[in-house]
Amino acid sequence: MIVRAATPADSTTVYALLDRAPRQRVQLGAEDIATALATDHCLLLYAEEHAAAPLLALLITVAEVRPPSLPAAAPDRIYVRGVAFHASCSPTTGLQHLLRAFATRAMRNPHPHQLIAYGGEGWLDRALRDAGMHLADRVQFFALERLQQRTWSAPAPAIAIARTIRNATPADLTPLAHLDSQTFDPLWHYSQRHLQDALLQGPLLVAIAGEELIGYIALQFEQATCTIARLAVHPQHQGRGYGRALLLAGLQLAQQWGCSRVLLNTQATNHRSQQLYRSLGFRPTGESFAVFVLDLPDPLSPPAVTEHAA
Repeated sequence: MIVRAATPADSTTVYALLDRAPRQRVQLGAEDIATALATDHCLLLYAEEHAAAPLLALLITVAEVRPPSLPAAAPDRIYVRGVAFHASCSPTTGLQHLLRAFATRAMRNPHPHQLIAYGGEGWLDRALRDAGMHLADRVQFFALERLQQRTWSAPAPAIAIARTIRNATPADLTPLAHLDSQTFDPLWHYSQRHLQDALLQGPLLVAIAGEELIGYIALQFEQATCTIARLAVHPQHQGRGYGRALLLAGLQLAQQWGCSRVLLNTQATNHRSQQLYRSLGFRPTGESFAVFVLDLPDPLSPPAVTEHAA
């Protein structure tokens, strides 16, 4: 098997595979794919090295610009954004070769990296697992129906007195990013860029205790559905009702917007948050997806592969 980096000259071949591949997952638009081809972020797999050899599989990754708020000990994050496999190529076999080549290239940079891939379909989950990535967690979806008919008791008086909930401003984004880094594992960290997107896409509310910013909730509205994109409370303030107060503020705002349904997701292992969501009427939808990671440098042991420069 031969793996090499794609170039813009491979665009016709790449799009031909994407047009006919029975097994594929691509989370990029055409412009982003073109960027990947031009920036050495797409690997191509061939059975042998000759001009007529068919393209068997591809792997497209996107490296995150390291956010300043990511803890110093955390690895740089790289995301799998596209995979596709020719009908004659097993996804597991193809990914074994592609990930082996990817790991070899990553070894050139001694700084730790973490490759992150989102599953969701059985064939993809099996391929990612069998190719050497390990399951970090599963993300489960919850829904709250009949929002307009819901009422909730107000937060305890002590919480109401100590807490101010207001709309976020651009000046809050840097402290919010640092709060987020202290609240979540680096795998799930929201950078300042993510928070800026959240501020632009929908209401972003922050909670203040005294003069300290201690939590936030990010909402997105689409027709009659509200999506809670993020809920975070600093670890030193958890267990005091601030998360519930933020969530209630978000739900009441969604009611004012005329929403009838609220969606959110959380890690399957985050039992504390799930307990809060259930107490306010959220129920699992049955939908979920797996999150796989590969820490690099970390030697893999799939079949040998030859990597050729483009």
